[in-house]
Amino acid sequence: MNDIDRLIRTYGKDLILSKVKNYNIVHLDDPTDQQIKDRIKEVEKDFIDDELDDDCPLCKMMKNKPCDIVYYKQM
Repeated sequence: MNDIDRLIRTYGKDLILSKVKNYNIVHLDDPTDQQIKDRIKEVEKDFIDDELDDDCPLCKMMKNKPCDIVYYKQM
């Protein structure tokens, strides 16, 4: 299963996806074009806190793996 298939299976076929650096930005909140651009800029400028705990076994497994950043609709 490729990355796109995994994302569709996980988040649904209506997802809006932006692939930036080592991240998949998943937009499930019906964002405007400007919101999508702003989110992409944040990732490109390293505004995402991806510092992982060195003592955490799960963090060690996830290090240098693609990560999903998900925006959900606010209820």
